[in-house]
Amino acid sequence: MVFRGFTGADLRKAKFHGTRMREVDLTGARCEGGVLRDVDLSGAWLHSANFSRCDLRGSDLSALEPEHVQLTGAIITTVQALAIAEALGLDVRPGSESG
Repeated sequence: MVFRGFTGADLRKAKFHGTRMREVDLTGARCEGGVLRDVDLSGAWLHSANFSRCDLRGSDLSALEPEHVQLTGAIITTVQALAIAEALGLDVRPGSESG
């Protein structure tokens, strides 16, 4: 199933778990404080969406362009943090944390 039509939606109290939302249009959606756990957001349109304080753990964030969404206080996993850092153009390498 392909979802469409959440443009500008108020999803602040919404809770999605394990949902396939491929290619969903969340342009300008207000998801702050919501829950999108283990959600397939691949191919989603996320421009200007607000994911502040949103629980995004386990969700596919491959369509996320960090410079075009609000993520302040969003809850993500370490793996997702690495993917976002790489999407921002950072060169992430293992290394010593001391010194």
